[in-house]
Amino acid sequence: MSFAIKKGLAQMDRTPESTNDHERTIEAIDSKLLASDGPYESIVSEIVMSVPFIMSTEDTRFLFNYADWRLAHPVKKQPARDTLPAT
Repeated sequence: MSFAIKKGLAQMDRTPESTNDHERTIEAIDSKLLASDGPYESIVSEIVMSVPFIMSTEDTRFLFNYADWRLAHPVKKQPARDTLPAT
């Protein structure tokens, strides 16, 4: 495996670090989407439709890096308490 591939895989293991308000907003929207009961199908389009600002090139780059990380580290939603099987 080449050094570039190893470096890319190692970077995907780390949560992308937000460095400004736009990036923190992207992370906050992702958290709200994960907490909602609705489907979570396309992280990029759902976040783009929800941000209250026009995304810069840097914002877009962060979003795609964040989406790559999120897809590599999915969060499993827990079923609602009333849908758990009786034991």
